[in-house]
Amino acid sequence: MKQIIFILTILLLTLSCKAQSPIVSLDAPYETPSGAYYKDLDNELNKFEGNWLYTNGSTSLTIVLQKIEQLEIGSDFRDYLIGDYRYVENNQEIINTLPISNNNENKLGGSYITSTDERPICNDCSENERRISLYISDPERDYLNFTITLRYIIGETNPEKMTITIFKEHGGIIPNENSPVSLRVPAGEYLMEKQ
Repeated sequence: MKQIIFILTILLLTLSCKAQSPIVSLDAPYETPSGAYYKDLDNELNKFEGNWLYTNGSTSLTIVLQKIEQLEIGSDFRDYLIGDYRYVENNQEIINTLPISNNNENKLGGSYITSTDERPICNDCSENERRISLYISDPERDYLNFTITLRYIIGETNPEKMTITIFKEHGGIIPNENSPVSLRVPAGEYLMEKQ
């Protein structure tokens, strides 16, 4: 009877143990083992969470970002920013993907650490400054490949500020010669304030 209890105990312990994924920093090299958890160890994504607003006369851009922990992406897991946006030009709403959703249909997302010498080059960034790179998509132009880079401005606390830079990446297949080749939000740099 003791042997049966011992065998059952070992069997239950074996079945209840899960293989643990290695936990690595968001900026860890891509040679990490499959199933790694790219964790926001320094809580760098937290400062970007929330509602952000750019205004210039009758033009505005609103971005809402939310941090998701341990999002499964392929065979790995990542702490990740998801979001949506609204762009108004000449008091006319051009695009609005808000409110933010949790159903993987967000039009902003990512958590990739970008160094100062990566596109877009940041000449006035400090040497150890870390920016976050996200994708941005336009639901009417989902064939386009654009990136948005977030740069938190240190020392700006009332209100907090960040710059975003939207730029076109290589790749993407244009459906036909009459298809638009830019997002409805113009590429460029925007100074945003936390709301």
